[in-house]
Amino acid sequence: MARDSPCLDSPGRGEHARGVLMTFLQSHLSLSLGAMLMLWVLGVRALSADPQSRKDLSTALGFLLAFLVLHQADSEAGPLLLPQARQMLRVAWMLTLCFGAIRAVLSFSVILLTLRSRTPIPKILRDVLDVSLSVLAVLVILKTQLEIDLTSLLATSALVSVVLGLAMQDTLGNLFAGLSLQLERPYQVGDWVTIKEVTGRVVQIAWRATRIETPRGESITLPNNVCSKEAVKNYSRGGQPVAVDLYVHAPYERAPNEVKAVVLEALEHVPLLLREPAPTCRVWGYEEAGIRYQVRYSVEEFGQAEWVTEEVYTRLWYGFRREGIDLTHPKARQPFASAPAPELPEEVIAEMLRQVDLFQVLKEEERARLRREMVPKRFAKGEHVIEQGDEADTFYLVGRGELSVRTRAGVEVSRLTRGDYFGEMSLLTGEPRTATVVALTDVVLLELERPVFARLFDAHPELAPKLSGMLAQRRTQLQAAMAASGESLEVTEEHHILGLLKNIFRLN
Repeated sequence: MARDSPCLDSPGRGEHARGVLMTFLQSHLSLSLGAMLMLWVLGVRALSADPQSRKDLSTALGFLLAFLVLHQADSEAGPLLLPQARQMLRVAWMLTLCFGAIRAVLSFSVILLTLRSRTPIPKILRDVLDVSLSVLAVLVILKTQLEIDLTSLLATSALVSVVLGLAMQDTLGNLFAGLSLQLERPYQVGDWVTIKEVTGRVVQIAWRATRIETPRGESITLPNNVCSKEAVKNYSRGGQPVAVDLYVHAPYERAPNEVKAVVLEALEHVPLLLREPAPTCRVWGYEEAGIRYQVRYSVEEFGQAEWVTEEVYTRLWYGFRREGIDLTHPKARQPFASAPAPELPEEVIAEMLRQVDLFQVLKEEERARLRREMVPKRFAKGEHVIEQGDEADTFYLVGRGELSVRTRAGVEVSRLTRGDYFGEMSLLTGEPRTATVVALTDVVLLELERPVFARLFDAHPELAPKLSGMLAQRRTQLQAAMAASGESLEVTEEHHILGLLKNIFRLN
């Protein structure tokens, strides 16, 4: 066993220091300190919400509990033990006291720093500080109590140094790589990143590796050496929105501005898609498949991007289908392909038209012509078919699915199913939409525009006053439903509606 160097410490000074230490250990101060520290750890652990801090405080609590047990055993049974055994018992409870105090102080410091900076402290820094201080405590206690100087033993053994260096080469490389990552901070716990074709959220930065959890729930561990050498894409920038790009093709026959309008309208009500910054659609190039468009939109965090992208593609299909924009590749288009199957059978549409009170005065051949003039429009679940306050000149008959009629505040006032219709008030009077209609399921609507009704009024002048009375009645019913939900809607009298209708269609 190596002795203390005379140049560093004289025998008299060493004996005095050990005497002071033994006096402290034999007193009740160390026991009181351990007990108070244990109560403090219990209180902080109960208030902490960080799982890692609670885990560290639980470990500190275990060390302090072991200290109290060992210290009590030393007080009760110490005089009965051999001197060497009692000395080892004292070393044991001294080490547990130091380990518990170090872990408790570090955990409390981490909690304070996290509350101040609002960013989690990496686990690797906690571990490095914990191990470093614990090793220092072991060296000091062994040297003062057992006169064992491990530093001298390691320094004088070249063989041990070489063996440890070779055995821990990769481990030390990953450790120092992890420390460099913490100094440069290309990412931190909670960030969404892409490293070496692995995309996910960083859940832990440990001694040897960084652990990433993918959106599929996989846990992938990458050595810190790899993370420090590879390019890191970090999608988390202090709460800033994350932009997402996707690309679609449209035929050359459709004007770019027309396609852009359809795209932006499809994105208007996609959940979780941010309105600021606003989505954009740009022509990206001319290719064999058609004109290529870049669609860019933003989400609050990268974890939402995958779901939003799926929803955007879905809404684009419905929007392109409604406007007759072909999404197929030119090579896949068949020049003599048969016409697509109709959205609804003709006999089903004919029966629905017979049931609509607006068209009951029409003859069968007139309803047949009306059936041919109806344009099927398909909407996806969650899409807003019409928006309260908008101006429009379209009438819709529900052919399939279910829709919700809502106020501006989002309160539902009624539901629409097959055979119901809506949009007639704006079409016939020119007033803004009085409610918002949202598709609860995939729906197929049959659309009629204002020129069709102009033709009907020319053929049936008596239809105008009849429709005015029906519109006034429906307006009254809607006003009552909206009043129950806390919103008001002006009740329009029948003669006023008739006046608006005559003005719109230039009727005498």
